Amino acid sequence: MSELPTNNLADELKSLRIDRDARVRGLPSWAKWLLFAAVLGAGGYFAFQQISERLLTPSVETTTVALVTPTQAQQLLIATGYVVPQRKANVAPRTGGRLAKIFVEDGTEVRAGQLIAMLEDQDTKAQLLQAQANFKSSEARLLRSEVDQRDAQRAYDREQIVQQKGVSTASAQDSAIARLDSAKAQTIASKADMAAAAALVEVARVNLDNCSVRAPFAGRITQKLADIGEIVFGAVGAGAGGNGGVASLADFSSLMVEADVSESQVIKVQPGTPAEIALDAFPGRTFRAKVHEVRPKVDRAKATVTVKVAFIDPMDGVLPDMGAKVTFLSKELSAAAEKAPPTPAVQADAVVGVGDNKVLWVVQPDGTLLSSSVVLGPPIGGLVSLKSGPAPGTKVVEKPAADFHAGMHVKEKSP
Repeated sequence: MSELPTNNLADELKSLRIDRDARVRGLPSWAKWLLFAAVLGAGGYFAFQQISERLLTPSVETTTVALVTPTQAQQLLIATGYVVPQRKANVAPRTGGRLAKIFVEDGTEVRAGQLIAMLEDQDTKAQLLQAQANFKSSEARLLRSEVDQRDAQRAYDREQIVQQKGVSTASAQDSAIARLDSAKAQTIASKADMAAAAALVEVARVNLDNCSVRAPFAGRITQKLADIGEIVFGAVGAGAGGNGGVASLADFSSLMVEADVSESQVIKVQPGTPAEIALDAFPGRTFRAKVHEVRPKVDRAKATVTVKVAFIDPMDGVLPDMGAKVTFLSKELSAAAEKAPPTPAVQADAVVGVGDNKVLWVVQPDGTLLSSSVVLGPPIGGLVSLKSGPAPGTKVVEKPAADFHAGMHVKEKSP
């Protein structure tokens, strides 16, 4: 068989190749414009979808399903303050002196009148002994005066008998009268001296008693201010506001919380308003309380009014100056209500009716809505409790629109 020429084979293969450029060049001009318009329309539609998603998505206000305690449901306002004893004193002696003995330490409980400390009293004891000796001397002088008065009285009586018989002189009668009057005057003077001596004894006894420092009321020693050998000043140098004296004493049965309430809010509280006290020292523990007094004075610097809140529950472990948070309530809660577990609740305007059901519109993480059926419980303050529904912390739409539907995109309003 004869071989085909090489050039003829190449030409035949070339004739089978598709010329794509020629096919494109062969499109009519209107087709080119139609293709361009289609591409442009697709891009515009995509851009419109993106923009409309941003511009036409409704903005909604949201709230969350919260766990609400009975206290929070009745809350009027919250204030902070400190535990303050309403009866307290820096106990000091009536007069200054050197401390000889002290019988208490920090935290010691004392009775009213109990001996707390003693000052050095050697000089006052000596003064008392001297005053007692002077009293004894004046008492003896009075006895002698009374004896002289009785003797003068007898002499006068005898002289009167003699005068009646006419055997005595007028001079003798005058002498008897003068002696009796002198004896009476001396007795009166001796009685006055004895009373003065008794008063000096009492003064010395009081001065000695003033060397003993006693508790003015029952309470607990909060701080010992002096120790043996130190010079302590008298009552003038002490007081509740200073550091003088022997020890600070507080009546723990008079502990109250003094809270600062804004003057714009103080109208909401009055004596007897129920409250709940939470102390920083006892997390998770609360005390039932009530308003004892609203101080009739405004602190101009802070624009607050001091409100004194008294404990109702036992104050076990409560100490002065503990930080406290006071929740003022619209009505008093029982002990059982205060211990009741928190209840899921939500704003009432977030619940809407869909047919025969009550639902919440839940905002999902991707911004779409999901309908969640709920069973409502009793109102709790301005909220409504949920017997069943979304878990606490779930974000839901507040005041949802009537045209909302599942899967709809929404966005939260900026705060």
